Amino acid sequence: MPSLDWYDCPIVLPYYGGKYEMSKKLIPLLPPHERYIEVFAGGLSMFFRKSKAKWNVLNDKDKNIVNLYMSVILKRKELIDNLFWIPKSRDLFLDFKGEIRDENHTFEIPDPLQAAKYLYCIRYSFNKLIHTPFSMNKDMNKDWEAELTYSRKFLGGATIENLDFAELVDRYKPRKGDFWYLDPPYIVATEKGTYYNHSFTIEDHERLRESVQKIHDAGGQFMVSYDYREEVAELYKDFDCRTLNWKYVGATDDARQKGRKEYVIINYEPAQQINIFKENE
Repeated sequence: MPSLDWYDCPIVLPYYGGKYEMSKKLIPLLPPHERYIEVFAGGLSMFFRKSKAKWNVLNDKDKNIVNLYMSVILKRKELIDNLFWIPKSRDLFLDFKGEIRDENHTFEIPDPLQAAKYLYCIRYSFNKLIHTPFSMNKDMNKDWEAELTYSRKFLGGATIENLDFAELVDRYKPRKGDFWYLDPPYIVATEKGTYYNHSFTIEDHERLRESVQKIHDAGGQFMVSYDYREEVAELYKDFDCRTLNWKYVGATDDARQKGRKEYVIINYEPAQQINIFKENE
């Protein structure tokens, strides 16, 4: 595998809320593990930058995300061709977005044309949000051959799932030697209800807390990334809940400069202590 600078590692999907910046701070804190399970895959910023574990499981409930990664693995050349030939067009953008957001639209995985449409909509959406307007300032001109070939080498050998998080936890039966990374839709996304293709309710946040408890009780180690909210601190008060200052993908220029606080919740003592953490006040 070619050697790239850390920030040159591929990000196939520039996902809203993705941990492109944050992963650089979090990866040194990960414990040794044999099995790595990413519960909410999104843009896979953590997976693409960490050392591969012996076993890797990548999951997302959004079928379009799963289809994109499966197309990278199994239909890479067709995906590249589709990305190359689709012209920049507001009308196409609106057509593709309507198709992607239609819950009744069906397709078989892997579908490289569907994957290209999805990536097209994310790339041309304002702030990488699927529901936002077409952005004339974005450009799809990339070296897709190099980027997707490199990404395919990372994804090769990983198990890719399209499950609800609770079903994933039950299916993979947490155990010692596991590391579970969970980056769920944040509570602000629940309140606004428009950030992602799938809703994530307050009840889902409570169900997630139950699944995290299952991981802990079975001896697995975990890290949960969350927005800096009192509800989160209360929900995870029995675990090590710390604050982290960082800048995130999708921020406006003003927000990017100011940064923001978020919670990082863990059930282990990091081997490497870095001063990015402050104890929860």
